[in-house]
Amino acid sequence: MKPKNINNTDYQNIARYLAHEMNAEEEKLFQEEISVQENLREEVHILEGLWNRLNKKKPGNSPQNLDTDTAWKNLSDRIGQDDSTRRIEFNKRNSAPVWLKVAASFLLIVSLGFAVWFITGNLSDENMLTYYTDDTDVTLVQKLSDGSVVYMAKNSNLMLPVVFDDQKRKVALTGEAFFDVQSNPQKPFFIETSVGEIEVLGTSFNVKTIENGGLEVFVETGKVKVNIKDDQSYYLEQGELLEVANGKANISFAADLYNTAWRKNHMQFKDETLENILSVIDQNFAANSQVKDPELNQRRLTVTFYQASPQLMAELIAVSLDIDVEINGNDIVFSRKTIE
Repeated sequence: MKPKNINNTDYQNIARYLAHEMNAEEEKLFQEEISVQENLREEVHILEGLWNRLNKKKPGNSPQNLDTDTAWKNLSDRIGQDDSTRRIEFNKRNSAPVWLKVAASFLLIVSLGFAVWFITGNLSDENMLTYYTDDTDVTLVQKLSDGSVVYMAKNSNLMLPVVFDDQKRKVALTGEAFFDVQSNPQKPFFIETSVGEIEVLGTSFNVKTIENGGLEVFVETGKVKVNIKDDQSYYLEQGELLEVANGKANISFAADLYNTAWRKNHMQFKDETLENILSVIDQNFAANSQVKDPELNQRRLTVTFYQASPQLMAELIAVSLDIDVEINGNDIVFSRKTIE
């Protein structure tokens, strides 16, 4: 049997199972699924151990007796070591279901395990930022200082200045990333690769560098110019794909073939503000998010979403930041907790 990929629904079911919030029939069906799915069985075992350790339970206690609030606080303390990231807390009087707290914890625990970090260092005469991703199949989402958004695939490296200069915006990429560039005709955006340089004013496109001097550039919206080293320049419009391999370049129309949806499936945000996270969710999932208190926009969160709907992402964000959320279809409104 082909191994089953662990997705967000599986984490919800694991959480409901460990929190003992399944009915007898649901629990029976889930146990049957665990018995035939090795990947799922291993994930349940790992997460049960993590949750028990966070809960500091004594051996022999059953899952239904988990003190979710104590475990949530322990997880909060673990994540809250970094003062720049808001500590995740949960007040016991709040009414969120136990499984949702457990599921949010699992997603955050998993996100802490990914070796995806950013560092600041002197990488020339400028103060630069470098973002790395490892071989985990997760997309790091980063909003840049100019409002552009970058989605980094695994095994990628992006280097850029902390703040772009007055004349141009320039980054260097190794690996694969999807760029959604904020338009600014007076300040063009450049991406430097080992093969050549890509110039844009405001557009969305995918860039992938390949070993042995290969390059792929696919334009989802707008236009881009690609300057190949020791060669000529190529202009690409919406739906066109430039492939460079073995010193040769080829342009084809690939709108129906080239898949850029990878960037939305496993999104990770590292120490990102609520405002920036919501702007990405709204853009990618046609949601309409509002925050009643402007101060909430600057609260920070580290989280990974696995193939989640905007509604579920909103619920997880609200639980994680201990705030209220009202959901009406794609209209999502966040606000401070109501004091009773």
